[in-house]
Amino acid sequence: MTKYFFIFAILLIASPVLASEIDTDKDGLTDEEEKYYYTDPMNPDTDGDGYWDGVEIDFDYSPHLGDGKKFHENDFDGDGLNDWIERWFKSDIGKEDTDGDGYTDFDEVMSGYGPVNVAATSTFDREIIVDRTLQRLYYFVDNIKILNLPVSTGNPETETPDGEFIIERMIDMKSYVGEDYDLPNVWWNMQFKPMYYIHAAYWHNDFGRRTHSHGCVNMKYEDAEIIYKHMDIGVPVSVTGTTPSKYWVES
Repeated sequence: MTKYFFIFAILLIASPVLASEIDTDKDGLTDEEEKYYYTDPMNPDTDGDGYWDGVEIDFDYSPHLGDGKKFHENDFDGDGLNDWIERWFKSDIGKEDTDGDGYTDFDEVMSGYGPVNVAATSTFDREIIVDRTLQRLYYFVDNIKILNLPVSTGNPETETPDGEFIIERMIDMKSYVGEDYDLPNVWWNMQFKPMYYIHAAYWHNDFGRRTHSHGCVNMKYEDAEIIYKHMDIGVPVSVTGTTPSKYWVES
């Protein structure tokens, strides 16, 4: 019995520790995981906020920011995708272009492509949801909310139609003319129903606060440009919620 116990003990001591299991600073993240999260493998508390890196990751807090900031509140590489979204799509939180194909991770995800494989041809499902109640536009990829943007939908007497639609056509710049309006040179127009568009608006700055149109969805120029740049014909558009009765949100 003693002989076999001695042999077992020798084998146990001699058993190599896999590199993937080494946790030098004993913070709950292996050294390999520290590389992925760009945390310090020699320091259990990279951001010095009093909580170990492994605990912060487990509870979706950022190990870089401190002050109780959540993982989704940090964009470590500044590519436009927050760290939580990068983790979902398995991209590198420290590289703007994980697969090195010349397109940022943000551009690839926004267009529905995986950001980690240069040869990827399959695309993720995308969807635009317009919330008339809150005057917001949400952009989803693979059922993950990528953008949350302020908009102005149709006024109570000229509501943006609710329902399920698709992007039918796209026009860089067009003019809108009606009985009481004449709006030339409107950029980034995405038609989701005949005569109804998502587009930039230069004639007001009430986005997210009140309705402001004859049924179209008004956006800030820079926000509309981002959506337009990554848009394709056929992407679903869902209009939900209730139009504010007195124009203003929560009125």
